[in-house]
Order: sequence, then C-alpha cells, then structure tokens
Amino acid sequence: MKIKLGISLVLAFLVFIFISQNTETVKVEFLAWSIEMSLVLLAFILLGSGIIIGWLLNSYLRFVRNRRQIMTQKNMQVKGEASQGKVAVAAHGDKQAHE
Repeated sequence: MKIKLGISLVLAFLVFIFISQNTETVKVEFLAWSIEMSLVLLAFILLGSGIIIGWLLNSYLRFVRNRRQIMTQKNMQVKGEASQGKVAVAAHGDKQAHE
C-alpha cells in the first residue's frame, strides 16, 4: 500500500512539473477545424482518448473471446450429445438383434 502511495505521489509531482513547463498555446488543425489550446490540455485530451480507446478495444476483445469460448462449449456439448445418441441407438440395435 505504501509503495502505491509513493508511486502516486511521484507521478503527481511529475505531472505538476509537466503542467508548469508546458503552458504555451498551440494551434491544432484537424480537417476543416482549427483551434488554439494549451499544450497541456492537448496532451491530456490525447491521453484520455487513448485510455478510452484502449478500454473499449479491451472490452470488445474480451467479448469476442468469451463468445468464441461459449460457442466452442456449445459445439462440444452438441457433439457429445450426438455421440451419446449414436451409442444409445447402437445399444438398442444390439438388443433387437439378440432377440
């Protein structure tokens, strides 16, 4: 717990230094839009966008992996039930042959 607190304090201090050294404004152009903003604000917007994209991508990949796993389990159950049905039919046929 103390390690996490120490790391958090060091990172907060580094963020404070970054903010204090990058206060100038920059012009950002994207397609037809143009805006002037603080370099720090731009960096935090890009960081936030990256975090959101990473979170969404991770959620999507987890969903696909779980869906694939469920489908595999269903296919194995169907194959198991089919093979059990064949065994039951074969056993029933043997009973009829012995009569």
